[in-house]
Amino acid sequence: MAYLGPRKLYIDSRARSSGSHSDFTYQLAQSIEVPHGMVAIIDTVSVPNVFQTVDSTRNKLYLEVYGAPAQVVTLTTGMYNGVTLAAELQAQLNAMGHGSYTVSFNSATGQLSLVASGVVYVRLQERAASRPFDALEVIGVIDGINLADDITVTLPHHIDIAGTRILYLCSSTFGHYSSLGPRGESDILRAVYIDASNGSYIVDRLANPFEFIECAGQQLQSIRFTLRDGNGQVVDLRGRSISFSVIFLQK
Repeated sequence: MAYLGPRKLYIDSRARSSGSHSDFTYQLAQSIEVPHGMVAIIDTVSVPNVFQTVDSTRNKLYLEVYGAPAQVVTLTTGMYNGVTLAAELQAQLNAMGHGSYTVSFNSATGQLSLVASGVVYVRLQERAASRPFDALEVIGVIDGINLADDITVTLPHHIDIAGTRILYLCSSTFGHYSSLGPRGESDILRAVYIDASNGSYIVDRLANPFEFIECAGQQLQSIRFTLRDGNGQVVDLRGRSISFSVIFLQK
């Protein structure tokens, strides 16, 4: 028997039944049973690029300071370039009240350099599960560094001002968990690569026809969608919406 249901679904988070723009449930006007032999693709994903250099998911630096309690420095949420990031890091380190810090940016290498004065020993701690939401990648370091009095230390990596480079559209109620993400996720429907400037819309059209979703036999009406970043965090779209189309095809 031929499939008589809709071939295309147009999803817009503004028409969600519950949730936020990046984590929502979408209620279809009618129930759909996907016949055997059919698959789905996600096409024309439209997402606002509102992603910042520093946000609540990557804004902390954890420090051990000789002769003082452990310190947590919080960078201010916002968009930065190399010079403004150096100024923000310097201001927040000096706000600790333990020593004096000078931070500079080398535009030729894209790296930050730090000098600490009036301290015996300071360690910028490495990434760990017990130290969440760190901004280590932002400033160009992962493994932790040691600072000593009046010794210049250049951080080993290029700063990361782009913040978010890839997004994953996921669903726990759509598809047969046939994907495998970088952290072992099996609910990813589609990867969206950020190639638009901040403040504009990313419009990602399907380039690979084999990137289909196995969904045959599923009964669809209430569908949960989430939009996550490369670290597995649900992103903050700051009040802006996401839209995309779901197209059913014969396999």
